[in-house]
Amino acid sequence: MKLYDSYGREVDTGKLRAEQASATMTGVRNSFAAMHPSAGLTPDRLAQILREAEAGDPYRYLELAEEMEEKDLHYLAVLGTRKQAVAQLDVTVAAVSGSAEDRRAADLVRELLVDGPVPLESALLDILDAIGKGFSATEIIWDTSGREWAPLHLKWRDPRWFEFDWVSGEEVLVRTLGGEREAEAGASRPRHLAARGVLGASAEERRAQPFTAPLAPYKFIVHFSKAKAGLPIRGGIARAAGWAYLFKNYVLKDWVTFTEIFGQPLRIGKYHPGATEQDRNTLLRAVANIGTDAAAIIPESMQIEFTEARQSGSAELYQKFCEYLDAQVSKAVLGQTLTTEMTHAGGSRAAAEVHQAVRADILNGDARRICATLARDLVRPIVDLNLGPHRRYPKIKLGMAEHEDVKALVEIVAMLADRGLRISQKAMLEKLGIAEAGENEAVLGRAGA
Repeated sequence: MKLYDSYGREVDTGKLRAEQASATMTGVRNSFAAMHPSAGLTPDRLAQILREAEAGDPYRYLELAEEMEEKDLHYLAVLGTRKQAVAQLDVTVAAVSGSAEDRRAADLVRELLVDGPVPLESALLDILDAIGKGFSATEIIWDTSGREWAPLHLKWRDPRWFEFDWVSGEEVLVRTLGGEREAEAGASRPRHLAARGVLGASAEERRAQPFTAPLAPYKFIVHFSKAKAGLPIRGGIARAAGWAYLFKNYVLKDWVTFTEIFGQPLRIGKYHPGATEQDRNTLLRAVANIGTDAAAIIPESMQIEFTEARQSGSAELYQKFCEYLDAQVSKAVLGQTLTTEMTHAGGSRAAAEVHQAVRADILNGDARRICATLARDLVRPIVDLNLGPHRRYPKIKLGMAEHEDVKALVEIVAMLADRGLRISQKAMLEKLGIAEAGENEAVLGRAGA
């Protein structure tokens, strides 16, 4: 029986047994190859990096997005807060209907993803890497040693190893080495290489250039997290936060320089009119050394004066500008600022509740999007590979931050049951989060019964 994924592509089960985007010692998927674009970053270089990403070469942009998380502690904190909020939610699987076929499919998915060996909770954090970069690709390592297809590992793959097709800009392709084998397999050369004149190179040089190949169906969990409509590569938070990161770096450098001399007196060296070039150089070295070594020697005929520094107002300017940029990043990532830092003027409880509600809306949106991704790229492959194609598939949900009145729910269900409405016992147990008792397991009963 032929299988087709949600995009209508035929599934080749032979390709599912090998890793397609594993790291290589050399070549285009080297884990240690880094360009460090954040070093000496300027507005012109940042604009060029963003334009390269739009044109189909997101390598430097994705590397910059990674370095931003490492170097900007505030960006790391708010982005980590948004990821952790979703990653810690409970995963549940529900049958799409009460039929035996749909229940069997739901039980299989629940056994492999919720009760099985797959660390889905930790994988969620990797999948949510798309929030900052716009997309993420997690490779599914299938275990076929038993009687069923089971996801053994969900491996995060470096986003630098992927690109987008140059026609629509929406299909994710894996970077691979050029050559006849890749060309026969459907690999294509990205358009940005043609712009660089690679197509006019020799055969040996062309074979050494990277190609891109389509992702094997049922092999990857590809998640998109768009902060705005448009191309996926332009939807990551890092694209907007990059400018704040750049300007904040400028301010921090000036602030550090100011801090080095703040509070130290201004040293003024005076020399007599007949001082030679050597005398002046000696005095200059002495004035400079006093700032670092706090000691110097000069001829008796020279003089050094110390003038008290009165520049306390400048430090507040640096701090306010950094706080302003951090607030803008908080708004871009969390939609508000009151859950990250308290303003100098304080904040009311009502304002805090409103800000928390905004954050909850973003949390629910992230959870729903990742549920749709898991249903398409993980739940459907599990069901199709083990039970064959289905018209409808089990629903996977992440426990939302919503509190239900359990007492009111039970009273309503009891009233409806007394009036003859047939209610699924299993569905109610799943709703309440209570496991069904085993055959020989002690159960609770009415007192005195």
